[in-house]
Amino acid sequence: MLNKNKGFTLLEVLVTVAILGLVAAGSLRLMIISSKSLAEVEETRELLNEARKIQLDFMTNDTKPVSGTEGKYRWNVKEGSWPVFDGQWELKYKELTVETENNEIVLYIPAY
Repeated sequence: MLNKNKGFTLLEVLVTVAILGLVAAGSLRLMIISSKSLAEVEETRELLNEARKIQLDFMTNDTKPVSGTEGKYRWNVKEGSWPVFDGQWELKYKELTVETENNEIVLYIPAY
């Protein structure tokens, strides 16, 4: 005798639903991680833009104070030097640190 019932068994339907649930959960997690990564990239880009503005101010304005705050950004400048040619010469620079609550970036400005 041939069984003429057409359709899926309960077990097949349950397995399919379980597989779809796992795929949906994985996709949702991937989407959340991507969203967080995008936010971090945008924050870093904004920090770099602000650091470049402050760096340009230091390169063009000798009267700018060595530390301060601009909006949500804090910055600090330290002078330093690096010996070259076995200490015969020194390369002088300014180390500019710009930071927010979560992130910081350091830029080096050549001293003249």
